[in-house]
Amino acid sequence: MAYRIGSAQGFYGDDVLRALPMIMGGHVDVVCFEALSELTLAILQKDKLANPKRGYTFDVKLIAQKILPEAFKRKIPLITNGGGLNPQAAAEMVRETAAQMGLAGLKVAAVSGDEVLPRLAELQAAGEALAHLETGEKLADSANQNIVTANVYLGAAPIVEALQNGADIVITGRVADPCLYLAPLIAHYGWAWDDWNRLAAGIVCGHLLECTGQVVGGNSLALIHEIDAAGLPNLGYPIAHVDADGSFIVSKTPDTSGCVTLATVKEQLLYEVHDPANYITPDVIADFTTLRLAQVADDQVRVTGVTGKPRTATLKLNMGRLEGFMRELIFTIGWPEAWRKVEQMKTMLNVFFSRMPGITRVEYSYLGANSLYGSVAALPEDPLEVLVRVAFTADDQETLKNAVRQIMTTGLSGPAGMSVSGTTVGAEPRYVIGLWPTLIQREHITPAVEYWSV
Repeated sequence: MAYRIGSAQGFYGDDVLRALPMIMGGHVDVVCFEALSELTLAILQKDKLANPKRGYTFDVKLIAQKILPEAFKRKIPLITNGGGLNPQAAAEMVRETAAQMGLAGLKVAAVSGDEVLPRLAELQAAGEALAHLETGEKLADSANQNIVTANVYLGAAPIVEALQNGADIVITGRVADPCLYLAPLIAHYGWAWDDWNRLAAGIVCGHLLECTGQVVGGNSLALIHEIDAAGLPNLGYPIAHVDADGSFIVSKTPDTSGCVTLATVKEQLLYEVHDPANYITPDVIADFTTLRLAQVADDQVRVTGVTGKPRTATLKLNMGRLEGFMRELIFTIGWPEAWRKVEQMKTMLNVFFSRMPGITRVEYSYLGANSLYGSVAALPEDPLEVLVRVAFTADDQETLKNAVRQIMTTGLSGPAGMSVSGTTVGAEPRYVIGLWPTLIQREHITPAVEYWSV
């Protein structure tokens, strides 16, 4: 009988409660919640700077309160990487919540070892150059070494260990997205760590499930004329029925909105993929070019033929670097001669910025005209209105606050009819966290699993 994996989260803030119909309807054997991205880690770092007990997603609390009781009752394990930068604190919160709800016997596992921020000097002394993947610059040679996050993409192994030790919920830090889904397959079927084809099939399964709504009709360009938009707010999230040989069927929660078709599966298959023949993950390199898709029934697409190659000797390490702070203001300029007024406004603002040596960068874009595609298309000749986004950065927050105060003095002095969005005026400066991607030898990384019992 196929092993059934449900996916109930594809980003921080996704509707995790869509796990409940899967669980209460008896449609799944395990449910995974994928919450992390580089942006998410930057957000969680800001939370942790404000409160050292934070650093995990708020979704974990909701999972513990609303979903865990039903899953525990049915012995359906839950897996989430929403532990973010503080999986131990998240696990302790879940244990306390479970105890308050009387879930006696429940076992919580926390996976750590992905965070290497305190070890950067040690790793460089051991010979790790931590060179930027795109520029080749070594971290030691960078003028800005203000690293605030450093997390390695872990694989499935620690989650497998936790599941085999009876964990009812596994909370991790930065585990690679599809590895969350590979882990329960290894734990269930006992696949060998060098069974590259089956491991690759599990990775493809995870890749198709990890973005929840996208594989069931959300974000679909292929189905833009067919999808029922009224059903988009309530899509039934995906479920994979996986056989022991690694072949699987992608479906969704029965009797829910959405659809699973060859088109939706193909769109998600190629999402965030640079080389379909070499999809690199911590556990295996998957080759998408050998797989076959078949629509076997309504909302059921079968995936077969996935092949794999041995894992790499390195793991990916993403570091977040504090690169100052930013503010934005959104101005509205109206007809007549809107572009003439825009140029007057930009000239005026540039005078203010030139008086502030602390301003490090200024960018202008026109919402609805070039903010998505840049200069690909010509701007309209004589628009009725132009929305101008002005983004500017500085090394400190006070410089930005002062800049906004000075700019606001032009309320009756600027181009005719100029106005500014009040919500942008009252906003606070935001951290700018730049990404420093690199590689690290896997022998330098040792995941750990800790347990809490109720």
